[in-house]
Amino acid sequence: MANEIVFFNPGDSLGNFHDYNEAVRSGQLFKHKDQTPHELVIATDPKNDEEYVIFYAKDAIDPSNKQHTSTQYHVSKHL
Repeated sequence: MANEIVFFNPGDSLGNFHDYNEAVRSGQLFKHKDQTPHELVIATDPKNDEEYVIFYAKDAIDPSNKQHTSTQYHVSKHL
């Protein structure tokens, strides 16, 4: 898999986890429970690669948009 880098506003995260498997399970449960048609992503902050964060893929921010505060994340998994 290619190293996918995406920008998100950290405040848009659906949850933060220290265990990758827990993040994946929680993301799958969230998606199933809410019947969301939107893709979720599990990502890590390159500055703290021991924490996994869940975001809606649709909430990704264009890095050229200077009006938003965003942080660079590496996508680990698409749900």
